[in-house]
Amino acid sequence: MKTLLSQFCDDFSAALAPLLPRLKEFADRIGQERPAGAAAARPAPVPREQVADFREVSLRLRALADKVAEQQAYVLIFGPLKSGKSTLMNAISGSYVSEVTALPAYPCMVYVRHAPKLEFLVTRYSGETQTFGSSSSMRMQIGRDHGELAERIRAEERSGRDFDPALHFPAAIRRIDVKVSAPDLAESGAVLVDTPGLYSRMKFGYDRMTREFRDAAACAIFVVKTDNLFLEQVFDEFNDLLQLFSRIFLVVNLDGNKRDLKPDGTLAPSLEREDPVRVIEAFETLSMTSPLKGAIESGRLRIYPVDLLQAASERLRTRQGGQEARAERGDFESFIQDLSDYLSSTDYLVAFLGDSLRQADLLLSETQRLCRHHALRSLLVKTEDLEREKRHQQQLLGAVDRLAGEDWTAAFGALGRRLMESGQAAQGSLEDRARRGIDNALRAWFQSDRSLAALIDGELTPLLVGYQNELATELQQSLRQAVGNSQAGAVLPNERLGDLERLRLSLADFAAEGLVAVSPRATVKAERPTIDVSELPVRRTLWDWLFFRSQAAVRRRLFGAAGAGEQPIPRHVKEQRLGEAGLRYLSDRLEDHLSGWFTAQTQRICAQLGADYRRPLLAALLGRLEARRIESRLELESTEQQLAELAQITGALRELERELEAGEQRIAQLSERYQATDPRELVRELQPVPRREASESHAAVPPEAPAEREIDPTPARTRPGAGGEVDQGEI
Repeated sequence: MKTLLSQFCDDFSAALAPLLPRLKEFADRIGQERPAGAAAARPAPVPREQVADFREVSLRLRALADKVAEQQAYVLIFGPLKSGKSTLMNAISGSYVSEVTALPAYPCMVYVRHAPKLEFLVTRYSGETQTFGSSSSMRMQIGRDHGELAERIRAEERSGRDFDPALHFPAAIRRIDVKVSAPDLAESGAVLVDTPGLYSRMKFGYDRMTREFRDAAACAIFVVKTDNLFLEQVFDEFNDLLQLFSRIFLVVNLDGNKRDLKPDGTLAPSLEREDPVRVIEAFETLSMTSPLKGAIESGRLRIYPVDLLQAASERLRTRQGGQEARAERGDFESFIQDLSDYLSSTDYLVAFLGDSLRQADLLLSETQRLCRHHALRSLLVKTEDLEREKRHQQQLLGAVDRLAGEDWTAAFGALGRRLMESGQAAQGSLEDRARRGIDNALRAWFQSDRSLAALIDGELTPLLVGYQNELATELQQSLRQAVGNSQAGAVLPNERLGDLERLRLSLADFAAEGLVAVSPRATVKAERPTIDVSELPVRRTLWDWLFFRSQAAVRRRLFGAAGAGEQPIPRHVKEQRLGEAGLRYLSDRLEDHLSGWFTAQTQRICAQLGADYRRPLLAALLGRLEARRIESRLELESTEQQLAELAQITGALRELERELEAGEQRIAQLSERYQATDPRELVRELQPVPRREASESHAAVPPEAPAEREIDPTPARTRPGAGGEVDQGEI
């Protein structure tokens, strides 16, 4: 049967349905683990505190949507450890759920609902889920998780930090959903929520876990044994519950087997077994605080002394076909009837509708606040900074490419011309001195007995080497002066100078590399002057004429067959055979050798000095450019990777904000349409919509609230999930 309440649940689900996957996807994206390497070394784009907040609100909104979609009534059960919470759940559900609820004391919420097939769903703080089909595998996993959780808690305590699983251990279990065959829960639509035991060492997040039910839970049940009923510590926690829930059931768990010692040494049933009302009266008279008294007087709190073990036993035996029995002690039937009445009352139906809308509005507002958090807004600024950095690195790479491709030979061409000018300026004086030196050496040779080879190798060659060395030294000084500017002797267009400045490089920084490699001695070549003696005029004596010796034969006798001139020539022979004509011939040949020799040497030395200077300079420069290329490429890749990462986040954030705004509008429309509805109209059967009209209507838009009409003033006892009237029965 379709009722206005079930229509609201459908519309509520449709209003949140588009938002839920967007929110989860965004939470997963910003919390995505980063690959190892350079990316992992950078700070995460979104701090883990914000990641944890988005995961939390995503899980809470999903839980709210599921609760409304399935029209569930959350009944939270609180109490100290071993107070009887699991036994109470057995009694309420009429099924044996202790096996699945009495898990190790893991600090998480356990939701128990009806389902034909046994199933366990574990949800972690990271949002990951895991399904189990048996309690044994479930217990094994919980045991392993429990040990790891304890170790993480101890590690944080050693560091002096308060442990927060959402931040420090997202793999911790947040909630466990248990589906078990429990027909009584199916009839009421109730979901029993077992909370971590009070005073547990692992009670982290307890306040957050309970406060989120302020506008979502139907009511709370507080279970306490009579032994703890008068402990002030227990009701410090209970007073907090009074501020959270509008209806609380205080179940005092009686021990029906407890006995007291009598004066005669015999054992007799204890007071809580024989007259539990007196225990409650003593509590109300002696230990009850003002807040508790006020809650009782206002009807928000009721107390039920119950032997839970006996009650659970009787309920299970009854459900399994045994003879129906009544508890001899306690007030369980009254408790279960009051709980059933509340869950089927119009008060609860109105609270269910209003609380669902209010909780949705609060969660959407909280999500909006998270989206506006400065950590996310700063991503937009960071994106702009990264875009500028990307352009900067691209400009640097362009500068590197242009400088690496520059014609540096042409750039240093002016330096070569300047060196030639310096060499030509020094060449004149050196050439004059060389002529005089050669002339003196030649005349001294004529006055000696030395061979022609001795003249060339011992006098002329060292003489020319010395002048080369002087020229090279002079050119080295000119080179040092020429490269002493910021451009190190190169002439570059303004664009290349701009590239150097962009890279924060100066050619002057590399000039020293080139100058170190410049050595005048390395440019000097011991070039042996060559003198062709084949045309050297020689005198023939009478004997030469008598023996028909030609001038060629005489030359061979003087200088050897090859004309190498290795044999010594006595002074008088030189005067006799060569004379002034021979001296002039040798002088002319040496002048021919010297003519153009200095120009050639100047060109060669200038070219070699320039090359020796450029080679290491350019090697150092190009090496630095290549290093900058690698550095800029890595920076560019890192920047592009960060931009891509941020683009995914900011794009997902914009999509989330658009969907969030639309979701807020849909919830606002639902609030406007449904909150003013007469509570009695919520359970009225809706008339079927004609097929044509139904196809034209949008599923997410709720119908107008029905006009007021005369109805039975007696409120129907209806649960949210029933879709119609039910008997005034138990849960």
